[in-house]
Amino acid sequence: MTPRAMDRLARLEANATPPTTGKHLIFRVEAPHGTSVGDIVTFLKDRGHAIHEGDDVFVMNVGAHGMTEREPLRDLSPTLLTEEERSAAPAAGRWPKGCKRFTFRLESPQGLQ
Repeated sequence: MTPRAMDRLARLEANATPPTTGKHLIFRVEAPHGTSVGDIVTFLKDRGHAIHEGDDVFVMNVGAHGMTEREPLRDLSPTLLTEEERSAAPAAGRWPKGCKRFTFRLESPQGLQ
Protein backbone atom coordinates (compact mmCIF):
# COMPACT_ATOMS: atom_id res chain seq x y z
CA MET A 1 0.00 0.00 0.00
CA THR A 2 1.35 3.42 -0.90
CA PRO A 3 1.97 6.03 1.79
CA ARG A 4 -0.74 8.19 0.23
CA ALA A 5 -3.31 5.36 0.46
CA MET A 6 -2.27 4.62 4.04
CA ASP A 7 -2.66 8.30 4.94
CA ARG A 8 -6.11 8.39 3.34
CA LEU A 9 -7.15 5.22 5.20
CA ALA A 10 -5.94 6.66 8.52
CA ARG A 11 -7.96 9.86 7.93
CA LEU A 12 -11.09 7.85 7.08
CA GLU A 13 -10.70 5.73 10.23
CA ALA A 14 -10.22 8.85 12.37
CA ASN A 15 -13.53 10.27 11.09
CA ALA A 16 -15.41 7.00 11.45
CA THR A 17 -18.37 6.95 13.79
CA PRO A 18 -17.45 5.15 16.99
CA PRO A 19 -19.55 2.17 17.99
CA THR A 20 -22.70 3.05 19.90
CA THR A 21 -22.72 2.88 23.66
CA GLY A 22 -26.51 2.72 23.70
CA LYS A 23 -28.62 0.27 25.64
CA HIS A 24 -31.62 -1.92 24.83
CA LEU A 25 -34.46 -0.70 27.04
CA ILE A 26 -38.02 -2.02 27.31
CA PHE A 27 -41.08 -0.10 28.56
CA ARG A 28 -44.80 -0.81 28.89
CA VAL A 29 -47.17 2.10 28.44
CA GLU A 30 -50.79 2.90 27.78
CA ALA A 31 -51.22 5.41 24.97
CA PRO A 32 -53.92 6.20 22.40
CA HIS A 33 -53.75 4.22 19.16
CA GLY A 34 -51.41 5.87 16.66
CA THR A 35 -49.17 7.57 19.23
CA SER A 36 -45.66 7.55 17.77
CA VAL A 37 -42.84 5.78 19.56
CA GLY A 38 -40.92 9.08 19.51
CA ASP A 39 -43.73 10.80 21.43
CA ILE A 40 -43.84 7.94 23.93
CA VAL A 41 -40.05 8.03 24.46
CA THR A 42 -40.19 11.82 24.97
CA PHE A 43 -42.96 11.28 27.54
CA LEU A 44 -40.86 8.64 29.34
CA LYS A 45 -37.77 10.91 29.34
CA ASP A 46 -39.84 13.81 30.71
CA ARG A 47 -41.06 11.51 33.50
CA GLY A 48 -37.45 10.98 34.55
CA HIS A 49 -36.47 7.66 32.98
CA ALA A 50 -32.74 7.35 32.18
CA ILE A 51 -33.03 7.16 28.38
CA HIS A 52 -30.10 8.54 26.36
CA GLU A 53 -29.54 9.31 22.69
CA GLY A 54 -28.47 6.10 20.96
CA ASP A 55 -30.57 3.85 23.19
CA ASP A 56 -32.68 1.21 21.48
CA VAL A 57 -36.12 1.61 23.10
CA PHE A 58 -38.77 -1.07 22.68
CA VAL A 59 -42.25 0.12 23.71
CA MET A 60 -45.22 -2.15 24.33
CA ASN A 61 -48.36 -0.01 24.06
CA VAL A 62 -50.75 -2.27 25.92
CA GLY A 63 -53.63 0.20 26.20
CA ALA A 64 -53.98 1.49 22.64
CA HIS A 65 -57.16 -0.44 21.89
CA GLY A 66 -59.07 0.97 24.84
CA MET A 67 -58.02 4.63 24.92
CA THR A 68 -59.40 7.69 23.15
CA GLU A 69 -57.18 10.25 21.42
CA ARG A 70 -57.44 12.79 24.24
CA GLU A 71 -56.47 10.48 27.08
CA PRO A 72 -53.05 11.13 28.61
CA LEU A 73 -50.21 8.63 28.22
CA ARG A 74 -49.61 6.35 31.19
CA ASP A 75 -46.31 4.81 32.21
CA LEU A 76 -46.83 1.28 33.54
CA SER A 77 -43.34 0.99 35.03
CA PRO A 78 -43.38 0.29 38.76
CA THR A 79 -40.36 2.60 39.26
CA LEU A 80 -38.31 5.02 37.18
CA LEU A 81 -35.38 3.56 35.24
CA THR A 82 -32.22 4.74 37.02
CA GLU A 83 -28.76 5.27 35.53
CA GLU A 84 -27.56 2.16 37.40
CA GLU A 85 -30.32 0.01 35.90
CA ARG A 86 -29.64 1.48 32.47
CA SER A 87 -25.93 0.64 32.74
CA ALA A 88 -26.85 -2.98 33.55
CA ALA A 89 -29.13 -3.25 30.49
CA PRO A 90 -27.88 -5.12 27.38
CA ALA A 91 -26.21 -3.28 24.52
CA ALA A 92 -28.40 -1.60 21.90
CA GLY A 93 -29.29 -3.69 18.88
CA ARG A 94 -29.29 -6.96 20.83
CA TRP A 95 -32.38 -8.63 22.14
CA PRO A 96 -31.76 -9.34 25.83
CA LYS A 97 -31.05 -13.00 26.58
CA GLY A 98 -33.28 -14.64 29.12
CA CYS A 99 -36.20 -12.30 28.50
CA LYS A 100 -39.36 -13.72 29.98
CA ARG A 101 -41.96 -14.70 27.44
CA PHE A 102 -45.14 -12.73 27.30
CA THR A 103 -48.48 -13.43 25.66
CA PHE A 104 -51.05 -10.99 24.35
CA ARG A 105 -54.63 -12.11 24.76
CA LEU A 106 -56.63 -10.50 21.99
CA GLU A 107 -60.38 -10.24 22.31
CA SER A 108 -62.08 -11.46 19.18
CA PRO A 109 -65.54 -10.12 18.26
CA GLN A 110 -66.26 -13.44 16.54
CA GLY A 111 -65.51 -15.32 19.75
CA LEU A 112 -68.04 -13.23 21.66
CA GLN A 113 -70.99 -14.16 19.43
